[in-house]
Amino acid sequence: MAIADALDSRATTPPRPGPRRAAMLLHHKFALTGSVVTLIGMLVIGHLVSSRIQSSVVRNSAISSAVYMESFIAPLSQELVASAALSPETIARLDRMLSGPPLSEQIYSSKIWRKGGFLAYSTDSDLIGRTFEPGEDLKRAWKGELSASFDELEDSENLRERLAGLPLLEVYNPIHSIHTGEVIAVAEVYLDASQLMSDLRAARLEAWSAVAAVTAATFLALFGIVRVGGLTIARQNRELSARLDELSRISTQNAGLRERARVATLRATEINERYMRRVSAELHDGPAQALALASLRFASLVRRASTAESQHEAQELKDTLDDALRDVRNLCHGLALPELEGRTIAETLEMAIGMHERRTRVQVGRRFSSGKALGLTAPHPILICLYRFLQEGLMNGFRHAGGKGQVVEARLDPGSVTVSVTDNGPGFVPGETNIGGLGLSGLRQRIESIGGEFSVESHPGLGTRLTLTLSRDGWS
Repeated sequence: MAIADALDSRATTPPRPGPRRAAMLLHHKFALTGSVVTLIGMLVIGHLVSSRIQSSVVRNSAISSAVYMESFIAPLSQELVASAALSPETIARLDRMLSGPPLSEQIYSSKIWRKGGFLAYSTDSDLIGRTFEPGEDLKRAWKGELSASFDELEDSENLRERLAGLPLLEVYNPIHSIHTGEVIAVAEVYLDASQLMSDLRAARLEAWSAVAAVTAATFLALFGIVRVGGLTIARQNRELSARLDELSRISTQNAGLRERARVATLRATEINERYMRRVSAELHDGPAQALALASLRFASLVRRASTAESQHEAQELKDTLDDALRDVRNLCHGLALPELEGRTIAETLEMAIGMHERRTRVQVGRRFSSGKALGLTAPHPILICLYRFLQEGLMNGFRHAGGKGQVVEARLDPGSVTVSVTDNGPGFVPGETNIGGLGLSGLRQRIESIGGEFSVESHPGLGTRLTLTLSRDGWS
């Protein structure tokens, strides 16, 4: 039965994935997950680096433009401290200065704004003197902030710049009074950003190349580590699989050996009981009968004895013969078992208890599980073990506790049967006392030899409990 269960268990267990398959799965998972994470990380880092490069370049361009403004345009704009507009002479000077080198090489167009969006100067003369709705960049410039950006040129005052078809960098630079330091105007300058855009593209390309190279190197290094780890895991899996197979083979062999040992023990128990029954019959039919005959003939001789002294001595001999005959008969009763084949658990327990009550004239209490649970038949060796357990346990309780408060409890669980014998005797310390006949070690050996469990609970002055538990494997 155990071998068949082991084979069924192995047959129904799904096969474990091979070590190489597990290693390949590990590589695939890392390659998939790692590539996605690495790509996302590369994009994020590349975007951050590119944005930082562009911001730095634009900022540097704005600062350079601000230096130009402060050097060339700001001195000519100081008359705006006292006047709302620039004089024609100043406008002409600004035109000449912005149209000639070196400013013409850097600046495509420029404007000078007054408060409220009034345009005091523009390289497009048609816009001078007009008022436009100020944008956010212009408002921040009036607060003293220097700003630069690649403008979309969507405002109405940017028609000339839109028609240029060039990438333009828009710079807003506050113009301060040289006396009070307050902002008196805002210079808006459009720089030709063709070279700047080329430099930015080159910088982005270098940045993305560096990020991609570092990311690829990192990914390859991690992949190499994972691959080495995967090979190590694969090797360990192969070794573990080989060990598991060996353990499974040994476990199957052990299960078969345990089953064979259990069956052999059960058979040995039956053979031992037959042998004891035969010994009992031999004692009963041989020495017991001879002793009985000798006792009868000796009694006849005693009656014919001539003197009182001879009669007394003969009577002592007869009593000795009677004691020997009684001992032999008791021994025969102890060795022989009633017919247990086909009996139920309850019937076997009742037979053992009844035999003990007849021999000792002591009433034994019964606490059996309710219903018909104990009306179950069991294999013959199991019934023999139950009978011998009660026989020995009750007799030990009678010898050492006078049978005081003896109770037999029994219950049938889904996977086992449990029987216990308790008394209210003086108790003892388990392990320090050998009680009656076979003793505790004999009971334990008998029960454990057929796969059962035996336990003793006892304390001085608190009585004793002997418990037997037998598995129901192999019987219904």
